[in-house]
Amino acid sequence: MKAKLLTICLFLFSSQVFASKNMSGINLFCEEHNLLVTYNFLDNKRYQTTNYFLVYFDIGIREGTYGFLNNPRYLYLKADKKLEIYNKLNKNDNEKNWKKKVVEVPKLDYYLDTEDLNITFSPDKNSQIKSTCKLFDGTADELRESSLKKYLKNFDNDN
Repeated sequence: MKAKLLTICLFLFSSQVFASKNMSGINLFCEEHNLLVTYNFLDNKRYQTTNYFLVYFDIGIREGTYGFLNNPRYLYLKADKKLEIYNKLNKNDNEKNWKKKVVEVPKLDYYLDTEDLNITFSPDKNSQIKSTCKLFDGTADELRESSLKKYLKNFDNDN
């Protein structure tokens, strides 16, 4: 019963958050195959995504713009073309020692299903899910710290 009540409360909270059309300060933690992804909504039109690649010591950061479609259930996420990749040459490297490169990649535009909190390839209920997300109750810096801990823990489990 408590789990059902919590699910209903979370759904109502997320519906109210996404209905405002201004996502500023909203943070999402998402999981995909071999990838942890965070979305930080910076203001009323810009977001930043961070990809923690679980196969290599690479972290990719990209910004983009977002907007609502005619169907308010979906948020359009338009990614910038440049992706900054930070490479940890080994897992004990301090962030200051990470190697940085900027690469041009195809635009990978996605959609956020604001009801189910999934990142999808197209704005409809039957679209393939790219990643499953959760609202993160904390600041962007706290999300970054938490995600980095999960990311590094993944490598500890492999050894």
